[in-house]
Amino acid sequence: MRNKKLIRVMAIVLAVLLAGGVVFSALFSALSEEALPRRDARNSCELTMEYLEDEQALHITQRLTYINPSEDPLNAVVFYAAGNMFRREGALMYGAAELEPVFFAGYAPAGIELRGVKCDGEMTDYGFQGEQELYLRAACELEAGGQCEFEFDYYLLLMNCGAFQGAGDTDVRLSAFYFVPGVYDARYREFILKKPLPHTRWLYCDAADFSVTLTLPEGFEVASTGEVTQRTPGDGRATWRMAARDVREFALSFGRRYRTFEGQTASGVRVRVLTNVRGAGARALDAAVSAVEQCEDWFGPFPTSEFEIAQSDYPLGVLNFPGLIWLSEGLFKGGQAETMAKRLRFGVAQQYFGLSAYVEPSADAWLSDAVSEYVSYLLLEAAEGEDRFLKAINRDWVSALQQTVPGGLTVTSDAALFDTASYGVVVLRRGAVVLHELRRAMGLEGLLSGLRRFHEMGTDGRTLTEMDLVAAMDAATGGSWEAFLTDWVFNVGDYTDQYIDWFD
Repeated sequence: MRNKKLIRVMAIVLAVLLAGGVVFSALFSALSEEALPRRDARNSCELTMEYLEDEQALHITQRLTYINPSEDPLNAVVFYAAGNMFRREGALMYGAAELEPVFFAGYAPAGIELRGVKCDGEMTDYGFQGEQELYLRAACELEAGGQCEFEFDYYLLLMNCGAFQGAGDTDVRLSAFYFVPGVYDARYREFILKKPLPHTRWLYCDAADFSVTLTLPEGFEVASTGEVTQRTPGDGRATWRMAARDVREFALSFGRRYRTFEGQTASGVRVRVLTNVRGAGARALDAAVSAVEQCEDWFGPFPTSEFEIAQSDYPLGVLNFPGLIWLSEGLFKGGQAETMAKRLRFGVAQQYFGLSAYVEPSADAWLSDAVSEYVSYLLLEAAEGEDRFLKAINRDWVSALQQTVPGGLTVTSDAALFDTASYGVVVLRRGAVVLHELRRAMGLEGLLSGLRRFHEMGTDGRTLTEMDLVAAMDAATGGSWEAFLTDWVFNVGDYTDQYIDWFD
């Protein structure tokens, strides 16, 4: 990924010089193949948690079996400690316009209180790293291919807020709340860790199996990644047990005010909606079931056996995790049915592209977000027809095509370079236009077949790249699409100089 900017410069030059793009394909493929090691074994994470309602905190014991994926011996593993973002105001990832809706109760310190770290049963040295202490380095002695068990004992303090960790009127929400090992890059012999972002997914990590036990006061309902395997009441408290296999992230939320709506797709995927807005649950359930069934027809079996949609006080729109998405309360209210349906369609698409067919979530965000954005409009077209589709893309895309965005940012730029507004313009909307131009050139069936192949490439657990998308389109159509796609991702901004009466 460090070679990405150089590669993209080469892409522009070579796309002009080489009609077939053969040299570029070979070069990029060679670089991407050695970027990250393939992994046949997975880490496993066991979380035992108790919610301390009066203290607005969780006591967490985490046991992580970590497998060294490299040929290098390791004397330490570096973990995300994203909860520490809330320890000091200067560490917050939000821009000025986002602070008020996110921190509706004002800022108050929260974060991680770490009591100790063990490695294979023995206390080990550890220390927080980075200017804002968002990462934790824990010592170990680990041979190439070997494994060890880390154990963390900590309290997670939550503030009243609408952030990715926090407590609100509707829910307590938890994502990136446990210690997550970074991805080890054998080329540079270091762990790759990303900074939190407000406008897209950012947690770059390997797949793992999760076993989670959560003790709550009675009266709460839980939505989570994976399956709820058991709920055991007793003495005014309830113990929830959850399990998820082969996922990159585990997230959950819980609240007292939920009403639950449940359905099932034709293939047997269980769909649940948790909301307290009267009349909204059935609408959300119908929209989700319809989107899942259509995507299964296009791309194959849904990646998870359960799919949950939870109303959340998270205010910045949809946030997606394997088998779980959060939607803000406003989307469930009257007059927002169309917007909610669009966000649901996007969330369903991202279960395939970005979560199952995994891509590096910051440097290659467009491979998830632009693709999922376009698929969400294809789902609208499938449900309501071409006229409705064309009206929607002209309403939503034309203004983005006409805006000048400073900084030379393109659809493929690293998500960390954007603010929330410019990310929506460039990556989501202009990125969708790139996919639409590809569809116009190869036909809808060719595009859908290529996307299905792209998703299937991710079933072996590796991180997919831009050249995997090109290879999938080539295989689906028998053509060569690299030069075409490269030209569009770098030059879609040329539309700013054109008059657009009707975009189709």
